[in-house]
Amino acid sequence: MSSSAMTPERFWKAKPRRALEWRELAGGQCVLLRPKIGRGLVGRWLASRLVGPHYRIRLDEIGAFVWKSCDDKTPLLVTADKMRTRFGSDIKPAERRLAQFIRKMLRSKIIELDEADDAIQP
Repeated sequence: MSSSAMTPERFWKAKPRRALEWRELAGGQCVLLRPKIGRGLVGRWLASRLVGPHYRIRLDEIGAFVWKSCDDKTPLLVTADKMRTRFGSDIKPAERRLAQFIRKMLRSKIIELDEADDAIQP
């Protein structure tokens, strides 16, 4: 199904999965490791010769919370509910903020969805 044809119902049932390596820091924050050169054989070989083969993307507390829920098991609707429970009024409106963040991560190829290619409409 094309990403533009995804219905809101299918979006909220989608279960995102992480597409990058990552590390958890003290305090629960996360650092994503995006390869500087690419994921192919040549890219990995070249990257192994660099001092820092990855760009480091630091996520704040909310971003780390969403990232950890991108486990290929948790539907986005469940993540939104958990965000409201964890962050309360600091996250309102949870669905809109989550949808924007998910769209941004999909466009950047940081996560993947079985239901979508890149951009999605909640």
